[in-house]
Amino acid sequence: MNMKTIDEFLSEIEERKDELLKCAAKLISFKTPNPPAKNTLPLQKWLANEMKKIGMEVKLVDVYPGEPDLVGTLRGKKGGKTLVFNGHVDVAEVKEDEKWDFDPFKGFYDDRYLYGRGSTDMKGGLAAAFFAAKLIAESGLELKNNLMIQSVIGEEAGEPGTKRLLEKGYKCDFAIIPEPNGLEVQGQGGVITFWIKTKSPDVYHDAVRHKMIHAGGGVEAANTIEKMCKIIEGMQELERYWGVMKKYPKISPGITTLNPSVIEGGRNPIFIPDECRIWYTAHFLPNEDVEDVKKEITDHVMNVAKADVWLRKHPPEITWGGESLVREKGEVFPSSHIDENNPYVKLLLQVREKILQKKPEVSIWPSVSDAGWFSKFGVPSAICGPGRIEDAHIINEKISVKELVDAAKLYTAYILAFNEI
Repeated sequence: MNMKTIDEFLSEIEERKDELLKCAAKLISFKTPNPPAKNTLPLQKWLANEMKKIGMEVKLVDVYPGEPDLVGTLRGKKGGKTLVFNGHVDVAEVKEDEKWDFDPFKGFYDDRYLYGRGSTDMKGGLAAAFFAAKLIAESGLELKNNLMIQSVIGEEAGEPGTKRLLEKGYKCDFAIIPEPNGLEVQGQGGVITFWIKTKSPDVYHDAVRHKMIHAGGGVEAANTIEKMCKIIEGMQELERYWGVMKKYPKISPGITTLNPSVIEGGRNPIFIPDECRIWYTAHFLPNEDVEDVKKEITDHVMNVAKADVWLRKHPPEITWGGESLVREKGEVFPSSHIDENNPYVKLLLQVREKILQKKPEVSIWPSVSDAGWFSKFGVPSAICGPGRIEDAHIINEKISVKELVDAAKLYTAYILAFNEI
């Protein structure tokens, strides 16, 4: 049987682009906002059935009970190297008071755009990857290497969908994450959230405050909200220091931020606040390990505490990360350094230049994604997906039809090139 040429595949994508758009629109029609989460199973079952239709081996792998990741695999005859496309199916929440011009979960398209929540982030990219796999499977091409599509849950809330797959052995030689970056080839910095708590062993009435703050009052105590203000000032100093001293190629200085995101404290106005908690988000560089970042922050916070008489005796507590913003009020996204000398990255750059007729450069995505988990488990990866990050999470979310088609072309061409390695 004569095998199709790459040009024939590209022509077929143009001819069948309506199938791609219908697939993406169908994915959008499943309401999978996160929060509230716990809503992805119907989508995963539908996509699993579509995978089975084209001969993929299909497995549903529980992350939480009744909330599985989906893995579809086209086995290569050599069973050697494995290429993964990894995309999350949960999407940003849609609040009742948001004024959309259309039903965010209708999923529809015209000549220019595909519309709906998740079109950009990132059901469009996942649909393009699946469509590429479908074309390969239907062509009759016998793959030498393995092709795997991972449809994962939980990314929007920092949940461990991709992490669970890697822990259970679903590794690969190279992973492409179709997050919306204009089909650039990118790595990413990392993010970790953490809580700092100041807590007093004593509880006092508001009327006792004057004895706590004036000479001769005789009460050694503290307002934990005021003590937290000292911690906040110290964190601002560390943030400025990072902005001056930390550097990474192709990243603007100052991206290493420490954002105080949420603060909680006090009981009511007749109490001296005996506990205060603040939720921080820390951004770090692609070549930094999260454990080193945690140590740096911990050391600085404790040094700030040592400079205060009361905090020295009652040091703040730090609680790191977590596996869900929804379930645990915490998340971790490891960083992902991208090596432009890696042979799979080099191949992606070459294929991208050929398909898109643009000379690519390796760069850094300003957001975070599950690419970091591949890096944490020693798997090289690249973020490369259709759409713009500026169009993610917004009211009236949409994605360019042309860019979706380009993504399907790029992924198909890369699968064919990877097959020859």
